[in-house]
Amino acid sequence: MGMGNLGRALGLALACTAMSVSSGAGAAADPSPASHPRLWLQRFTHPPQGRYTSGVVEVPSGFSSAVVSWNVTTPNGSWIETHLRARIGQRWTAWYDMGHWSAQLSSDNRRSRTAAPDADGRVDTDTLFLRAPANAFQVSVESHAGAAAEVPQLTLLAVTTGSGKNDASARGGAPSHVAWGHDIAVPERTQHVHDSPDALGGGGEAWCSPTSVSMVMAYWSERLHHPQWDTDVATAANGAFDPVYDGCGNWPFNVAYASEHGLAGWVERLRGLRDIEAYVEAGLPVIASIKVKPGELAGSPYKKTDGHLLVVRGFDKGGDVIVNDPAGRPGNIRRVYRRRQFEHVWKHGSGGIVYVIGPPDILKRLR
Repeated sequence: MGMGNLGRALGLALACTAMSVSSGAGAAADPSPASHPRLWLQRFTHPPQGRYTSGVVEVPSGFSSAVVSWNVTTPNGSWIETHLRARIGQRWTAWYDMGHWSAQLSSDNRRSRTAAPDADGRVDTDTLFLRAPANAFQVSVESHAGAAAEVPQLTLLAVTTGSGKNDASARGGAPSHVAWGHDIAVPERTQHVHDSPDALGGGGEAWCSPTSVSMVMAYWSERLHHPQWDTDVATAANGAFDPVYDGCGNWPFNVAYASEHGLAGWVERLRGLRDIEAYVEAGLPVIASIKVKPGELAGSPYKKTDGHLLVVRGFDKGGDVIVNDPAGRPGNIRRVYRRRQFEHVWKHGSGGIVYVIGPPDILKRLR
């Protein structure tokens, strides 16, 4: 599909009432962020310094979970911390710590937050879970300087919301037969490059997320001739590692890692395979989060998994899902999963979570 058709393809699939933005007490004005019911995006032409606080983002359909993601470069030990609060009825919750990020793992400024739940909710590594549905949120980012007073350069901030069990049953629209028969040539890589429990974050069995990110980065590197985007699996694992979670599966950290290398992206909760088909039609592979019980995903290299990430690269002519599954061994990464089975383990496993990662100028045409 030509680049001129990127926006049209996604517009047809994702068009509906957008989240609205209004100014609130202490909130900065938002210059027309792009959004749809489950995703709010804010781009920054001039990266904010100090503390940035969004306006009040209305979510008329309500939400009970939220994930914050960001694109930033953090030179010389600089770092950011992110917070989000929700409005339940007419009352605001406390500000929840959604994670601290720095490219330098040794700086102690890259970590998720572990804290006791309060009366309104809790943060589980990268996701805020609320006890009662909320109707609006605000998000904030605070920047901290590193050596030589260098400061983070924040270029994008995103929030995706969800509604618990409703995410698994949400209707994603009729299939797009246009996407059927499209297979994006994403390089194949295995997560089993360091099959040792002593490796960072558990090694092979735990490196599905950074391996998937590495594959997508390598795809864009080859396609657009940007060698700096191609990083090996071990480097990606180190770059996305969360020392508090003690693993490499923190969703926003994986997106942030890609952004530190010049790519853009966000974590997004989609409604169904039709939304993934829209990305494939537009020429973008996505990384999907799944959870599999025995017998649920025929042809997979595992019987079950409590959480797994893989690359969706296309659809065969019958609408089944073509993936690069990093749990496979070399030469056996590309697989085809039955459409209904895949949609079930994706939507029931994570509520439809994907990472969208690509060149900034291309993604800007989509949202």
